[in-house]
Amino acid sequence: KENVIPMGRENGQRVYQFQYKGQPQKHIGAMAQDVLKTNPEAVKEMDGFYAVDYDAIGVRMREV
Repeated sequence: KENVIPMGRENGQRVYQFQYKGQPQKHIGAMAQDVLKTNPEAVKEMDGFYAVDYDAIGVRMREV
């Protein structure tokens, strides 16, 4: 992720606006590193990257 901007909190989780590296589309969502601290069961590792189970934390990841 790049161009990460804090956007506040949703359902107790910090949320950020960001872009995936090399992609123009902006998203709002949680960072797995933050979720690991509060809900480690909601984070999985896939292909060497962390992925957040958004249903498990009650936050909706979305495009901006």
